[in-house]
Amino acid sequence: MRGRKRLVQILLLLAVFLFAPVAVLRFFALAWLLLLLLNWLYLRSASRHIVIRRKDSVLRTYKNKTTKVELEVMNTGWLPVYNALLSDTTGSLDPTSLCRQRLDMRSRSRKTISYTLRPNERGEWTLGPVKLLLRDMLGLEEYTYEQSDTTTVIVYPEIFTLPYRAYEGYPLGTIKTGNILHEDPSRYRALREYQQGDEWRRINWKASAHAGELITNIYESSIDVPLLVLLNLTAPAYPLKSQYVYAERCIEYAASLVSSASLLDQSVGCISTGILPQDGKNLAIEPGREHRMAILDSLAKIALSEQGGYGIFTDALRRLPYRSRVCYVGPYVGETLLELFLLSRLKGGELQVFCIGPRMEDLETLHAKGIAVTELEGERHG
Repeated sequence: MRGRKRLVQILLLLAVFLFAPVAVLRFFALAWLLLLLLNWLYLRSASRHIVIRRKDSVLRTYKNKTTKVELEVMNTGWLPVYNALLSDTTGSLDPTSLCRQRLDMRSRSRKTISYTLRPNERGEWTLGPVKLLLRDMLGLEEYTYEQSDTTTVIVYPEIFTLPYRAYEGYPLGTIKTGNILHEDPSRYRALREYQQGDEWRRINWKASAHAGELITNIYESSIDVPLLVLLNLTAPAYPLKSQYVYAERCIEYAASLVSSASLLDQSVGCISTGILPQDGKNLAIEPGREHRMAILDSLAKIALSEQGGYGIFTDALRRLPYRSRVCYVGPYVGETLLELFLLSRLKGGELQVFCIGPRMEDLETLHAKGIAVTELEGERHG
């Protein structure tokens, strides 16, 4: 419709310029035609020299935590851009956030545009495309520039602090230390950039001279307590009432256990009956030192499974390293918990149970076996 009106306007001005008997009218018609031509050339030139880039192709954040999204806008042409409107598509990731900002740019300049998101659901989301609405100097013409690049946002479950301790673990290394969580300088692991507070004796001077900046040695922990989280996301095991709320709470506890152990530099793994949407398989990550991010990426997208059976748990315990810690998270499953307890004891480890709404007799049964039980926040049933 706008193009049709513009065409009618141009034809009318041409008619006035060619056939008007008054010279003044012909002059104003020609001037207006030239102005429209300049506007059209300005829009086309400005649109060809605008470049929009995303600072991050993948963003990772936590549920209910604020994260910043940054866009870099560059004007590579000789013409300035006035009164443009930049907007980014957030979809259902954060309905309360709207990236819509006015943009003025000089020639040969760049700007960083940022806005914040506060996701209220875990999962994997996509930001984009970015749209830039350019207007001419008279406000008569508009041109929409669209950048197809997108950003993948992975929202982890909400994390909270748990009193996790790595005591009674399997000792590593050859140098004794008063604190079992200290690093063992006889077990070199990797290098990283110097951070404020690092001891000078940890600095690798040869690597620092080569890199032109201070580089610090990282060592293995002097003790290793492998943690395996068994996350039960079998839908029939949950009470029908508030099933989603209970499942989300269990996922948050599993993520918090993994994070707490990783902060103490311990090996972590996670086995779950839940389904990963990308391949339709169960989550199965054996304990390892660098598995925290992979586990949290999976927990961000995992979903309830309608199929029962806990053979995946017992098989994982048979392969578990000696003297590991096992944490079961989920509903009370009776005999299965007792079987997991016996398998953990056979490996010299311990079993901790994080249970949703257990009945009093269930708690008494677990306590009688010497199983540590933490009741997750929720409604009691039964």
